[in-house]
Amino acid sequence: MTTRIGGSASFYVRAMGALQTQKLACADPDYAQSRVFSDLLSQVRDTAFGREHSLRYVRTTEDWRDAVPVREYSEFTPYIDRIAAGEDAVLTRSRPYGFLKTSGTSGVPKYVPTTEHWRRAYRGPALYAQWGLYFHLLNLAEVDQNTAFDMSWERPLEPPTAVHGALPVFSITQRHESLGGADWTPPWYGAPWFRAHASTAEETLYVRARYLAGQGVRMVVSVNPSKIVLLGEVVRTRAEQLIRDIRNGTCLDIAHPQFGPDPALAQRLEAACARDGGLRIDHLWPRLEFLVCWTSASAKLYAPWLRSIAPGATIIPFSTTGTEGIVTLPIDAEAASGALAVNQGFYEFAQVDDAASSDYGDFVPFDDLEVGGTYRLIMSQANGLYRYDTGDLYRVSGWAGRTPRIEFLSRAGNVSSFTGEKLTEDDIGSAVLRAFARRGEPAPMYTAVPVWGEPPGYVVVVEESSAGGGAHGLADGIDRELQGVNIEYREKRETGRLRALEVELVRTGAFERELAARVARGASPAQVKHHWLQRDDAVLAAFRERGDSLQLELGALR
Repeated sequence: MTTRIGGSASFYVRAMGALQTQKLACADPDYAQSRVFSDLLSQVRDTAFGREHSLRYVRTTEDWRDAVPVREYSEFTPYIDRIAAGEDAVLTRSRPYGFLKTSGTSGVPKYVPTTEHWRRAYRGPALYAQWGLYFHLLNLAEVDQNTAFDMSWERPLEPPTAVHGALPVFSITQRHESLGGADWTPPWYGAPWFRAHASTAEETLYVRARYLAGQGVRMVVSVNPSKIVLLGEVVRTRAEQLIRDIRNGTCLDIAHPQFGPDPALAQRLEAACARDGGLRIDHLWPRLEFLVCWTSASAKLYAPWLRSIAPGATIIPFSTTGTEGIVTLPIDAEAASGALAVNQGFYEFAQVDDAASSDYGDFVPFDDLEVGGTYRLIMSQANGLYRYDTGDLYRVSGWAGRTPRIEFLSRAGNVSSFTGEKLTEDDIGSAVLRAFARRGEPAPMYTAVPVWGEPPGYVVVVEESSAGGGAHGLADGIDRELQGVNIEYREKRETGRLRALEVELVRTGAFERELAARVARGASPAQVKHHWLQRDDAVLAAFRERGDSLQLELGALR
């Protein structure tokens, strides 16, 4: 049989070749890192940054560390401003064609330069390797434009209009056009369903699901698991509309030449909906095998929702990737930790004694990392961020060949601590899920909010429809579980320095409306994240102002 991917042998060769290259890099990470380091030097030597740091004298990684200090993003802004003003060869000899914009945990926008060199030599091959793994695991002889419901990036209908100085601005998940060659260009790049857009993110998902209904979708892919959950909710809550559109050959009750009536499919979906108590995405796509998304840190808390919307599908990891660069790439179906992407950037690891602290200790070579150890990542990428302190913490879980497998844990210092309790999203997630399990109820959509007072405490916001048999006793149950998983929280509760945990119910769909509001304020739909533990009480105020809060406090819930 002739293997065909999207009708193009070259696409298949590129994807499988990139996967093989990634596996070889894991087997010989020293060689991969040396190649990246040489490329970084070639990009930076003849630049303003290179001259300021005398990089023409740098030959070894030790020279590099001596010449270039570790920097946070704010210390790169003078260079970013010079690029925005139109100056050439500031950080890279390859001229940036735009900025990738992201808002970090502080909410301050970051503008990361992007060049054709970086996209062709790094980002594109990484995506081919990642998707090559998915094709390999599915044992596919053919991949076409309907094989994957891909929500991991968007192809805007128009070029970007936002600018920062002299250059256009877009998000890492938005690519208006392919650069060709090694740039990621999947079979669905020009597919009608992939190009379809509507007035809201939710409606866009509905329209795309309508296009693909009854097609041979084998995997649903997103960076954030929240978007797969949203797709499941769209299919469930709009099942009547979707079945009607399929039966009548319409989309949103409007006739379209792309669609023809399919009463047989409509009847099958109607029966499945009645049999299973609602329409699921695996009813639309019976051959669905994979849900692909982030699976580490707080993202793993989505697992109950993902299993409920496609019970037979396997959850496998997306790469650990951000606007600033790719850190891990999956080379197998390991659920949480990917292999360090040693051919994507030059990586350094700093020892961390306390995950709640922003301080870090000595640097450790990647081949001396200890399994179980927690480290802070410093990375250098060919986009111009050299010895960039990501502020991200990773735990080493094992080895892939000679390359460490690392799992993203959190941002350094990303805990909530009024009185030294140092609560994490894992603490909150464990307590909430255990409390609901004891009640014999499905896991809720929730978030925990720190609220100042005398004494301060926490409010867990739960959607009304997720409260199962009612909210009676829920606050007590979560509070007991939280004391069990965090000894410091228990001690602060026992001594009265923290007040008893409270629960506040919000209306069904409140979290979807909050995410939609963030998109309306300019956030990229593919990058919007649900936080299980908030930094402040702003989201609670938003629920109340929007009228979503039912104002049920602790006393009414016991």
